[in-house]
Amino acid sequence: MSPVPITITGSLCELCHQFIGDLFSFDFTRQTVYPARWVPTGSDSDWTGKAWGDTFHHHDTLEDLSNSAKTCRLCEVLYADLAPLETALRQGWLGLYPFWTSARIGENKHKGHFRAGFRDSLQGMPWGSNRIGSIPLHTFRVCRREPLGKGEQVPILDDYRAVPVVPASVTPSHISQVAARWRQECSDTHRNCVKSDSDNALPTRVVDISDIETGRIRIYESNGEKMPYVGLSHCWGGIIPSVTTEANLKARTTSGMDIDELPQNFRDAIQVTRALGLKYLWIDALCIIQDSKSDWDREAKRMYSVYAGATVTISVLDSAGSTEGFLKPTRAPLAVISAEYAVQKVYPDINEYLSQSPLNGRGWCMQERLLAKRVLHFGKEQMFWECLSDFRCEDGKSISGESDGHFVALFMRIRKQIGIAAARGVELDWGPWYQLLEEYTTRKFTMFTDKLPAVDGAATLFKSTRRTATYIAGLWREDIARGLLWCAHYYHAPGRRVWGISSTDQISELSKPPRKRAPSWSWASLDGALDFWALRINGFVIEVLDVTMNAEKEATHGYPDGTVTLKGRIAPMFYHPPEDNKYDVGALTFEQTETPDSHSGSLTTCVMDLDRRTPRGCWALVMTESSFKKYFLVLHKRDDGSYKRIGMGNADWSEVDLARFQMEEIQIS
Repeated sequence: MSPVPITITGSLCELCHQFIGDLFSFDFTRQTVYPARWVPTGSDSDWTGKAWGDTFHHHDTLEDLSNSAKTCRLCEVLYADLAPLETALRQGWLGLYPFWTSARIGENKHKGHFRAGFRDSLQGMPWGSNRIGSIPLHTFRVCRREPLGKGEQVPILDDYRAVPVVPASVTPSHISQVAARWRQECSDTHRNCVKSDSDNALPTRVVDISDIETGRIRIYESNGEKMPYVGLSHCWGGIIPSVTTEANLKARTTSGMDIDELPQNFRDAIQVTRALGLKYLWIDALCIIQDSKSDWDREAKRMYSVYAGATVTISVLDSAGSTEGFLKPTRAPLAVISAEYAVQKVYPDINEYLSQSPLNGRGWCMQERLLAKRVLHFGKEQMFWECLSDFRCEDGKSISGESDGHFVALFMRIRKQIGIAAARGVELDWGPWYQLLEEYTTRKFTMFTDKLPAVDGAATLFKSTRRTATYIAGLWREDIARGLLWCAHYYHAPGRRVWGISSTDQISELSKPPRKRAPSWSWASLDGALDFWALRINGFVIEVLDVTMNAEKEATHGYPDGTVTLKGRIAPMFYHPPEDNKYDVGALTFEQTETPDSHSGSLTTCVMDLDRRTPRGCWALVMTESSFKKYFLVLHKRDDGSYKRIGMGNADWSEVDLARFQMEEIQIS
């Protein structure tokens, strides 16, 4: 292919002007002979430098780059990204590397991409993601300023001719344009997605934002009208000013309130809703009476319909509190180089980015995203679109989440799987529910009492795929035996093929809430990251005789209480803590005087839920049995003969003498 002509019109310094001109004249490919300031790998004895490939010798120091950034737009883009690096990573002259190589992806084949790094610090430069094929941090790209024309085709590796720029500032007109395009694509081409925007009834209350002239909004109490509306998913971040209370509700439904009274996140959400051309907005702090327990309880049970019914849900990814705002005046800087092209940084891997956003660490927000049919995410540097078919990024990337082991990608798959099954009336197996809980238990709550209410909407959605199922304390009556086998999360070492806890594994710490929240057999009784072993093992041998729930207890004390009656093999045992306090995995023996290494029938792997340091008597109930492993619930026997769950254990089949276990009927509460 012949070199691509370019007329550089942007405000660039002499070095940037030469570098961009050279790249286009090279057609973005490696050369055998280079002009001045290029350093071929053959002239460098350092292996790290060679791995980064032929380089353009840019400014000699970070200070030189800083000074040039005052007038050169490309130097400004480079400096904004590189200046936060620690001092040890800013040694030597700055090189720009369009032809780097890596064991992860081989030689860079993306035309228009180049890395930046200081020559004496290349070895320590971070990559940013373990995902194969990911682009490293501190990479930049030449990109197209105008979108492709309808039907216009570009070779797949000619990124610079197809990938769009992300504007350095976000405006209502830009939001409207991009969101409208995404919504249209979703409506026209996604067979799994909702086609109509107005088939669902308004929530009990919504914010009417239609009065633009006076700058006032009001709370509208609906009558079940079917109208399009927007939902908001956000982090409270502590006390929110201007919430709706019993004292101010009447005034807000009649005379309304001034927009300036609201925290910035809410003002930004109003601006986005108007940009989308919609009139109604649902915000929990304004549409639920915050000092009325009865109203809160009633509306919390309607979360399913609120988020499932929204035309679009606005997701505020990076604001840790309501007062921060999310429509930032400036985002990542952009360097215009010609009428057609610009340069900006390559954004971080989406999995890594989403895993670090404050919103994705909050408990309520999981089901809000799960239930929403269409989500317009606002990050600090770009917008994203998520529906039941796609995850689109403003920088042109599209992520399916398939064939990706990252937990962020797994949630994308679960969301699509449950959402599509619900829409089509297809029955799901139980696995997606346990996968969902594994993600959910990593999240944080401001109020410990919200643990079960914040997943009620997700349960309602899942139940729509299994209409006869009975939901009890975070689990399902019809699969309760498998649901009981949860354990504190262990950090499975990358590359280890066999799933299973060893004595030196790192185990997540669990904690007890201030007051009882669920029966001991429910995962909701504790806080902390959990694994559900029903996803990984079979061979359940326990028999479920009965499950009884105490409705009066829930009504009076505010938590579900219940008893599971099981029939299985059980034996008294003794718990031995790990010898080294830096570990969390103990062992069980039949006799207190035995040691875990005596090979006389011990369970060599036992993880207590809470106290992992105190030796004590306990009971082991056989839950599963196979030719390789047996799994046990570890129980404490109360004075009245009932049992309380305190942990989980497993053992190799050869280690356990089942003759020492007695078949009994027991109750766990």
